[in-house]
Amino acid sequence: MAKAKWEFFKGNRENWFSHEMYNWMEPATFLEYPIMHKNCVDSKIREVLAPYINLMVISVTYYEAGTYQEEGKPLLTNIPAFYLVRMKEVLSGKHVANVKLFLPVKWNQRFMGIAGAGSNLETDWDKEQTTNITSWPMAVKNGFACVVNDGATGMFVDASWGFKEDGSLEWDMIENWAFRGTHIITQAAKAVVEFVYDAKIYKSYMHGTSGGARQIMAEAQEYPEDYDGLWADGPLFDYYNMMFSCLWAALVFFNEPHKVDLDKYRAAKALARAMADELPGAFDLEKKEWMHYLQQLPGMETPAGPITREDLEVMIRVWNGPVMSDGTRITYGFGPEITQWPVGPRNFGYLRIKENGEPSLIPFALQMMRWIKRDPDWDFRTCTYTEFEQLYKEHKEEFQWLSCYKTDLRKLADYNTKLILTHGTGDHIVPNQLSLDYYKEACTYFSSEEEMKRNFRIFFPRFGGHALYDWDGPNVINASGLRALMDWVECEKAPEYIETMNYDFEKDQLIQKSKVSVYSMAK
Repeated sequence: MAKAKWEFFKGNRENWFSHEMYNWMEPATFLEYPIMHKNCVDSKIREVLAPYINLMVISVTYYEAGTYQEEGKPLLTNIPAFYLVRMKEVLSGKHVANVKLFLPVKWNQRFMGIAGAGSNLETDWDKEQTTNITSWPMAVKNGFACVVNDGATGMFVDASWGFKEDGSLEWDMIENWAFRGTHIITQAAKAVVEFVYDAKIYKSYMHGTSGGARQIMAEAQEYPEDYDGLWADGPLFDYYNMMFSCLWAALVFFNEPHKVDLDKYRAAKALARAMADELPGAFDLEKKEWMHYLQQLPGMETPAGPITREDLEVMIRVWNGPVMSDGTRITYGFGPEITQWPVGPRNFGYLRIKENGEPSLIPFALQMMRWIKRDPDWDFRTCTYTEFEQLYKEHKEEFQWLSCYKTDLRKLADYNTKLILTHGTGDHIVPNQLSLDYYKEACTYFSSEEEMKRNFRIFFPRFGGHALYDWDGPNVINASGLRALMDWVECEKAPEYIETMNYDFEKDQLIQKSKVSVYSMAK
């Protein structure tokens, strides 16, 4: 029987973050600030937070070096000593955000914001051990003071928040989630850090993947003064359009009477990967290379029988992604070369089929659609192609502001903030073409690509999945990405490549270690 996804490194859950992929700082360089023991008390921290009238201190707790445990989670046996400052932020509608500030006794003089995932501003650190997500235990172990803020969204995606009791939308809470919350808590946390250590923060960083990377892009576009270095991996920006992309495969499933067995999709993927060197970019029926590929599918043998013409019609509709009745594209789909079903214990992919035979809906996409419908209980299974198109057209202007897709990054350059964007070409949640389009559009605001690359660089790991190290191809790991970002910020060493890794966690075995080069439109 396969192990659960977090039972790896030979079953040593307690020391999982001792692996090289999660460590990039040298502890011998960390310094102690004895004054912090005097300053890190609730009464003094309350004074620092006085300007933030909705933010209050709940408790200050000291944890000795060695062990740390939260209820229902593994005992961490190699955690350094730290203070935990618990705070609450009262939001509109009497919602309360939980804020946690971690202050290591041996500090590297740097600050890190901890991002969330999906439509949550916090994610469960114990469930993200095999993903490209920097959790607070990683940050503390690497000497960072860091802050976690759930924004009253919780840490598990349930698609329920954002509604008032009468079913109307809580716009203020949604806006806090989209932009303001991360900014305010970052500013407040940095003020407490500098007070407690009685020292200026040398540099500040933030890294996030998926919905967490959406937070990074919001910071880059709206508040570049908050951080010196930002790293977004597989960003869930272009949020409005993306929600329709996320639900497209399910829409096809519920509206097409013919059902295609997953084994046929798997066979089509194997052929696409075999032809990968000759297939151009995103799936596009107008490209002759893609037509040549499609011509080879009818009659192909699979464990579920040969691929039929009827199969292919449905598969093409899925791969093509969301389009309107007149053929106008809404956004990108996920072509045949992208894995769209679970691998091992994974629960990712838009063709994940539940035990009842229906596809599993992506929670954060369903949440947005329920916002649009003003119905927290709306059943997407009843949605038709016509209604899908109407919803898209009628509500785009209302929700487009949530997309975090402002391409003018000149303010980022003015603050000399550095932004790294990484996006695997095998990403099965967010089409990597979105990041490529963003990069090209951002370049139009600069005199040249080289000028933009002084502050913004993008990398596309081949076949890398959505934040995963054990998917189809190697991905940028926490340590190499943050090391590259810090070298750029602190040493003006702009990254020309970043190390990537593909890892088998069930066997505790390295599959592939390689490098991905910086993308350039000139190549």
